[in-house]
Amino acid sequence: MRSVEQIEAVSDTESAPTSIAGVAERDVDLLLLEEFQSTPAFQDWFVAQTLGPNCRLGKCIAAARSVTNFTGESDIEVVFLGRGKVRTVLMIENKVGAGLQPLQAQRYIERGQGYVASGKCSAFHTILVAPDGYFGKSDANKGFGSHITYEQILGWFDKATELGDRRKYKVALLKSAIEKGTLGYQPVEDAPTTDFWRSYWSLTLRIAPELEMTEPTSKPSGSGFINFRPPSLPKGVSIVHKFNHGFVDLQLSGMGKHLSKVRSIFGQYLDGDMKVVLAAKSAAIRILVPKLNATKSITEQEFSVRVGIDTAMRLLTWFLPHKEEWLTYNAKNPKA
Repeated sequence: MRSVEQIEAVSDTESAPTSIAGVAERDVDLLLLEEFQSTPAFQDWFVAQTLGPNCRLGKCIAAARSVTNFTGESDIEVVFLGRGKVRTVLMIENKVGAGLQPLQAQRYIERGQGYVASGKCSAFHTILVAPDGYFGKSDANKGFGSHITYEQILGWFDKATELGDRRKYKVALLKSAIEKGTLGYQPVEDAPTTDFWRSYWSLTLRIAPELEMTEPTSKPSGSGFINFRPPSLPKGVSIVHKFNHGFVDLQLSGMGKHLSKVRSIFGQYLDGDMKVVLAAKSAAIRILVPKLNATKSITEQEFSVRVGIDTAMRLLTWFLPHKEEWLTYNAKNPKA
């Protein structure tokens, strides 16, 4: 780190070095989104790299991040309008290091087919973006229509001097993302566990959509805590189905040292099977449920899975009438 004296000694023409730690997929999403929205040269280059040098899609008229429907989520979708008012959608999945979810590429295709059937576009292309090390020698596209590497995109930014100094930031961000994808911790996906989580998610969407469970990514063996953070819950409150232990907690972050206070707020409202317990540094209102085994299919234990989901939903509906009391306590005790 430079001292104050060193900083003051920097000349007007010297550029400060850029260092970006903790780069996530979202950061790369937003970098790409900005260029799709604002830089025609990048749009043309990206299309040529992924769809062929002679491909012309027309003008980019829209770009969006995190586009969701019943088949899942596209990290980025870019819409082009060409001759004859032909609309083409690029559907982009971005990966820094995490593995693909089962059938993820197929769900992109199904989503694109739905767009064509509904008249949203005339054509679509699915594209996987990731560091070079993410791709193997065989089936490099991993089920997507085409792929492009971070290193290729970095090469474009290296030469894009017309972007001015903001180019240096983007180069630094991409280099950090490449380093993370190469050296960062990447849990090994366990197929049965991942399948279990996805089946659990699908069932939750059908029977308890109010929980707004996030679509799960690939999961390593032993992943046994499913978190629910619907918008109806205030900050610091979540519901966690700890299915490998056999209970569902309504968790109050940072309240582990204040169990007596939690009991004084909620004790009179607790049902007979609810208990206030310590959960690491949090307090939890806990209900026991059957344990689940993520190495077995949902169908083998569907009754117990439903009990867990129903209990999570029960804790949500139980808490909401007392939400204001909790918010009032937090307002008066911000450091509790």
